[in-house]
Amino acid sequence: MEFTQSGDVLAGRYQLTDLLSESREGRFWRAQDAVLGRPVAVHVLDAHDERAPRLMAAARNSAAVGDPRMLRVLDAAQTDQVAYVVNEWGEGASLENALAAGGPLPPQQAAWIAAEVADLLVLAHDQGHAHGRLNPEAVLLDDLGAVRVIGFGVDAALHGIDPDTRDSQRRDRVDAVGVLYAALTGKWAGETLSSMPPAPRDHGRVLRPRQVRAGVPRPLDDLCDRVLGSGADMPPLTAAELHSALAGFSGEPTAPLNRPSAIDEDTQAMAPPAKLEPAEAQAASNAIGVAPDAVRPQRQRPSSPPPMQDPTPSKPLFADETPGYVPPQRPQQAPPAAGRRPVAPDASYNGWQGPWTGANVPIAEEPDYNQKPGANWLRIAMGVALVVLVLIAGSIAWNIIGDDPNTTAENPGTGSNEGNDDGQAAEPTVIKGITAKDLDPHGDPPTEYPDLVGGVVDGKDDPATDWRTQVYKDQIGDGPRSLKPGLGVVLNLKGDYALDSLSFSMGGEPTDIEVYVGDSPWTGDPSGSPAGKGSVGTEGEIKLDGAPEGSYVLVWLTGLPQVDGGYRAEVKEIEVLGTPLA
Repeated sequence: MEFTQSGDVLAGRYQLTDLLSESREGRFWRAQDAVLGRPVAVHVLDAHDERAPRLMAAARNSAAVGDPRMLRVLDAAQTDQVAYVVNEWGEGASLENALAAGGPLPPQQAAWIAAEVADLLVLAHDQGHAHGRLNPEAVLLDDLGAVRVIGFGVDAALHGIDPDTRDSQRRDRVDAVGVLYAALTGKWAGETLSSMPPAPRDHGRVLRPRQVRAGVPRPLDDLCDRVLGSGADMPPLTAAELHSALAGFSGEPTAPLNRPSAIDEDTQAMAPPAKLEPAEAQAASNAIGVAPDAVRPQRQRPSSPPPMQDPTPSKPLFADETPGYVPPQRPQQAPPAAGRRPVAPDASYNGWQGPWTGANVPIAEEPDYNQKPGANWLRIAMGVALVVLVLIAGSIAWNIIGDDPNTTAENPGTGSNEGNDDGQAAEPTVIKGITAKDLDPHGDPPTEYPDLVGGVVDGKDDPATDWRTQVYKDQIGDGPRSLKPGLGVVLNLKGDYALDSLSFSMGGEPTDIEVYVGDSPWTGDPSGSPAGKGSVGTEGEIKLDGAPEGSYVLVWLTGLPQVDGGYRAEVKEIEVLGTPLA
């Protein structure tokens, strides 16, 4: 397929700059529109790919929905070589990245984001269309604080899924509640694949949000369990029912959006449609040649998201559920220093459980006038007595140790020392019983020869068991033309160790490697600083800094050896050296 290299120009106009993802020879690029001088997103397929007609149809259907919460389709065409779809570029952060950076959101904020997604699904499903691959990566929180949905229909078509089916609409509704669950807990419970950590389960059922994170309000907890957990076998909710439940919790706006009267075409595409009375809607439909039943009443969207922190604290986990329960009030906490998208609190927003007042000054507590006289002196006397008892016990213990015949100036005690008989720290040894799993977060599926990966820790010198990557036309890593940031192998040490180094036996050279140590396996790109890194040849070693402790190791490849036709790594054996922790 042509147009697979960064720097190529599509249709004489769109210069491909950054490859964002790929799926079975289909590629998703960030590009620069040379005519209008703005960034755009481009989906590209080979013209002869069986998915090309579905991609074109998805682009047309996405354009027909025409909601400002979608990234608009700007261009689409099919030539003799390629089929491509051009979408507007959204500035902001995906919900996945926002949660990874700042943790779960306040319940009201989470409900507002999910309500915006559900409201978009109402409009799309009414027209017979669906997103098809809704997950936290597809929900953008833009720099203006609005929710934008990425790849509507187009992403599903690129992955070989027909978005315009009844099952796709059902999956949309489940994944919309999955977005709510993710925003509340930082875990993913939807049906579409996501790189977020999966939600915990009990006997195959997704745990309630309140079992994962304390303080989740009962209405949101019940909604998630109704769709994702124990109530998943009940009749499904419609998108309209989901939106109604979420909007009722997150609140309605107190003021309309302020929009200029004269706006250009681009601004008009971003603005929500004006709310029309039935008579006006009928007149509008006749004026533009649309059938009357195609005109739907438009809901007015909130001018901004709810506050980042709740005006009133929700009930804690296991709180009293009796009618009339009033949660205890506590002083308003100041927002964290590191800002988290969506935007900062909007003082004009009337949210759940009362208006946002911005009051955050704690009120001094009243003294307890019913306290008995002398109670404080009694507490002080009891404390002094406790200190005296501790001193007496310490003196007795010291005398017993002093009478030990083995205690001398040269031998201060008989306590045990960790390590060998000389009192030195134990030498690192090769850890046995390790298992391995391949990891390619940017692949589809996110694996690289999973049937061979166990060979990197089997201790056998057998070429048939060597693990390798596929051959890539472009290098990986953080270079300007890199295909993806990396891929690698997750090693399960089957215990807690203080790690010293890793030794490698490779099939080519050089291979750039970063090593990460943690207490849980990785499902996406690693974050933070590596415990060690380096470039190894056919044989090599990477020392780890500070003897990091953990039970999992990620061997993250960031540069591959060059082979015929591109770049590929081959790993024959990995040995991990460390000492077990008590």
